[in-house]
Amino acid sequence: MATRPGPLLVTGANSGIGLASVLRLAGRGWHVWGTARSAEKAEALEAAAREADVAERVHPLVLDVSDHDAVSEAWQGLPDFYGVINNAGYSEVGAIEEVSAARARTQLDVNLIAPAVVSSCALPGMRRLGGGRIVMVSSIAGRASVLPLNGWYHASKFGLEALSDVLRVEVASFGVVVSLVEPGLFKTGIISGTAEQANEAQQHRDSPYAGAYERVSWYTNLIERFAPSPDHVARTIVSAVESRRPRRRYLVGLDALALVATQPFTPRALTDLSVRAFGGLFNSRPRDRY
Repeated sequence: MATRPGPLLVTGANSGIGLASVLRLAGRGWHVWGTARSAEKAEALEAAAREADVAERVHPLVLDVSDHDAVSEAWQGLPDFYGVINNAGYSEVGAIEEVSAARARTQLDVNLIAPAVVSSCALPGMRRLGGGRIVMVSSIAGRASVLPLNGWYHASKFGLEALSDVLRVEVASFGVVVSLVEPGLFKTGIISGTAEQANEAQQHRDSPYAGAYERVSWYTNLIERFAPSPDHVARTIVSAVESRRPRRRYLVGLDALALVATQPFTPRALTDLSVRAFGGLFNSRPRDRY
């Protein structure tokens, strides 16, 4: 295997895209630190690494990246990373009217502020190494606001796109390259988490959006059954880390490619109607009240 310029860090490494990325990168000879929010999840990462026969190159790290003070403190005991893959994230499901300020802040803390804090902690080490890679795992939801009841998720990903564009030009002179990976729908914890939150919200039958929660729950459960493997996204992340000339943006998935290709030619009024139809937002009452 080729000599690697330094170790890597992957956040949210115990499942989905994060886990697939850790295993693929470790299999290619990288030493990879992977964060997980609990000891139980870190053990799951360790078990997966043993099963893939890469355990000697995988280093689980119990760390909640949304706890910014904990990230800064933990960094004192970590090596200089050549690359960080900011993957940790989730989707806060709820109509904007019904999502509390506290829940909105948590969404932004995890999906937007945590990648900034992790990248900031990593940059001094990258300068010492003479360069590095920062990979932001965004989403097609950072390019097109088409998911009803996911307003704060969209806001976090749109923000991550802007943050990454600015960071890219700020750190280019240090030899650090910033890339955005923008997946469409893949089989990850975010989809199942969305369905679970929608199912919970559906129990509040007095909500004016009850029918929309019911519709989104049904669709996300269906998508989870047929969505492709996150390993497709992991392959793209490997390219962003190893390529001599990484792209600024990587769209992953036919749905993401199709959406971006058609977006400039689709009137917003038509997009709005399609999103309302998808979310059942013409009449949001639950079925038994029709």
